[in-house]
Amino acid sequence: MTTTDWMTLDISEKRKLYKELCTGLTAHKQSLFKTKVANRTRHFALGLEDMMKTQNASALMRTADAFGVHRVDIYDKNERFNVASGISKGVEKWLDTTFFNTYNDGNQEEWARQLKASGRKLYVTAVDPRARPITALDPSLSATICFGNEHEGASDLLQSLADELIYIPMQGFVESFNVSVSCGIVLHHLTHHMQLAGIKRGLNEEDELNTLIQWSLRTVSNPHQYIG
Repeated sequence: MTTTDWMTLDISEKRKLYKELCTGLTAHKQSLFKTKVANRTRHFALGLEDMMKTQNASALMRTADAFGVHRVDIYDKNERFNVASGISKGVEKWLDTTFFNTYNDGNQEEWARQLKASGRKLYVTAVDPRARPITALDPSLSATICFGNEHEGASDLLQSLADELIYIPMQGFVESFNVSVSCGIVLHHLTHHMQLAGIKRGLNEEDELNTLIQWSLRTVSNPHQYIG
């Protein structure tokens, strides 16, 4: 069995695998994983379009983890994305991250189609008169929140495919925040109001189990002894 073949197991077999993996984890790590997975959410996801600076993309991934946002989708136009672990603090190990590459997978239109296929709305941040303030959004609606690159923001194509263009209301002279600051504000607002609206955190049973197995495989010594 490879590091991904275990995903085809039925849920009872996955439970057995996780029980075996727990023998390679400390009691503290097992408890920590249980606490953290209970606070994950797929109600909101994060999308990053063509980030120019690795450190910024890594910081946004760290922000997603901090707010328990489990899914991060990355559109990489020029195959230059690499996680800067010193900035991300290693959170890439704990996130469900998917990379979409221009050369192998298509353009933003195909990426947006895949994002919407998850059942989530597509919200794209933009400085645009058509954009709605984040305070006007219905937090009970599941959505992927997309941020464009640091210099140009979200592409015109991605904006045209959005279900909603959104912005953060500001009172000063500036028209935009640093992308990392924007991400923190938006995810804090939406996840906070999600909970106020009665949307509970947590993953479904098999998703939670899959996540615990993935985290464990990335933590135990010699994971191949459990899935070999």
